[in-house]
Amino acid sequence: MSALTGIDFTFDTPIDTSAALRKMQNDGISFIREGRVSSLFDENGMFDWKDVSASNLPAIIAEMGEVRWAHATVGISLLLRDSQRGGDLLFHPGRSAVSFMATINRKPLSDSSRFCDVGWYLDNLVPILEGFGLREVEVRDSV
Repeated sequence: MSALTGIDFTFDTPIDTSAALRKMQNDGISFIREGRVSSLFDENGMFDWKDVSASNLPAIIAEMGEVRWAHATVGISLLLRDSQRGGDLLFHPGRSAVSFMATINRKPLSDSSRFCDVGWYLDNLVPILEGFGLREVEVRDSV
């Protein structure tokens, strides 16, 4: 059984997906891993992630903000600032809820063999998301 670390963010009003992703980029978050971008446009509830060339990143960010996707889940994998650690970021229908799952090289809590350093992830994500009307953060870490 693998560990699951998830962080749910709730916003006062729907956020602009493309604007949030561009802000993350400007703050040092990368959506490129090994020359590829992993993204999700969930049309059918199957959560079918696609890997494409990094050159497609601007188009992916723009498309995620399109109105036609407002009632579907969209997602992108990311690496947090100056690290090889990250995970999957999901923008849920209606865009007032966003989830992050630590799925890439999960950072362990110091002196723990089982639990994740969720504070490190929060330090990297909350300052960026606060500017979009962040109201609530809920964290889960299970083994």
